Amino acid sequence: MVYSVGIYSQFLGVSIILILAAFAIPISRKISVVDLPVLIVLGFLFGPILGIINHQFAIGLLSNDFAVGVGILGIVIILYSESHTINFRIISREAIRIVTLDTLGLMITALGAAAIFTLITGAPLYIGFLFGAIISPTDPASLIPVFRKVRVQEEISGILVGESLFNDPLGILLVSLGIAIVVPYAAYVSFFSTLTSFAGVIIGPALYMLIQISVPAALGIAVGFVVIYLNRIFNFDNLLVGFLLGMVILEFTLMDGAGLTPFPAIIATGAIVGNYSDKSIFWEREANFQQSLAVLARAIIFILLGGILTLNEMFTYLVPGLVLAGAVMLLARPAGVFTSLGLVSKIPSRFKIDRKTMAFMGLVGPRGAVSIVMSLVPYTIGLEYQNAQLIHWGQMIYVTVSYVVILSIILQTVYAPWLARKLLKPIQI
Repeated sequence: MVYSVGIYSQFLGVSIILILAAFAIPISRKISVVDLPVLIVLGFLFGPILGIINHQFAIGLLSNDFAVGVGILGIVIILYSESHTINFRIISREAIRIVTLDTLGLMITALGAAAIFTLITGAPLYIGFLFGAIISPTDPASLIPVFRKVRVQEEISGILVGESLFNDPLGILLVSLGIAIVVPYAAYVSFFSTLTSFAGVIIGPALYMLIQISVPAALGIAVGFVVIYLNRIFNFDNLLVGFLLGMVILEFTLMDGAGLTPFPAIIATGAIVGNYSDKSIFWEREANFQQSLAVLARAIIFILLGGILTLNEMFTYLVPGLVLAGAVMLLARPAGVFTSLGLVSKIPSRFKIDRKTMAFMGLVGPRGAVSIVMSLVPYTIGLEYQNAQLIHWGQMIYVTVSYVVILSIILQTVYAPWLARKLLKPIQI
């Protein structure tokens, strides 16, 4: 069998990425850090520095190869696996705080980042809003490893992890809103544009958000219980892992085909399976398999993060990238946390959030896989529809988002233990 040179280079790229992913974990153990910074550094080394991972190949693999990019498929796998660990006890007890962080807090972060982006770059405010929407969600795949290294109260980690699981879908919806403003005829936002034209510019977006969250979540809950019930009847044994992965990908396919965001459905299915399955050996194998698959997906995404950049882009956008990274971490995110949690601070709870705890929660919120993948959406849609604004600003968006993601992961991995000692009360053992 003979393949073209282009196919061989793609096989070579995939093989190198998988090999690098395997080396990242032992390297991180040797130097006693979480593996995400190591993955990013390896991506830089084999991407823009050595040129082994091709720039265009990395962008294509993250965004739209195989019709559904590896980046989007990776997010599906990561969110499903991480949602197994959702603690319903903490989620229900702290639901108001999590919801407030995921709505008001997310919007303040997005608008703050948008204003800073516009001020620094001179871009139109709606382009700044795209940047803010992309960079506003925190990332469970980046946050959970931090809490494996830093011991904090269960409520603090539960709120932050719960926020990061549920704010990804909302961030993606904000990106859809931004795309609809710039390219309302794009297929990516066809459902949003139709609903807004029918219900109006005020009711339409609100109705869109309600539908995009409630309908997929209800489907995901139903799928989770149906899978548990079917397993009791048919006993899938070792093939349970394949059955559930197939169901999750089917959820994604159906929701995406219907113009709905699939992520609430995927998170809901994972949460139901993680909390209500009978915990037999086959369910444990399923959870372990999905976790291993999620680790691999995360590794591929973060290696490709280094590969999507070129040395020219890195140097061209170095200053705005560093400034925006600092502004998002130190201004926009803390403003969103203090405002939203301050609003609900009067609500009775066994867990009191004082200003020092708010400061910790505001300064610990790394960005990750969703922001990386979504950062390519404006540029790729600009190319598809030959929209000059998205082509021009899209490149700056994905490069500066890369800086924010990289620095938030590396710096917060380093300073989170120090912040915990300075700002939080010691855990009673």
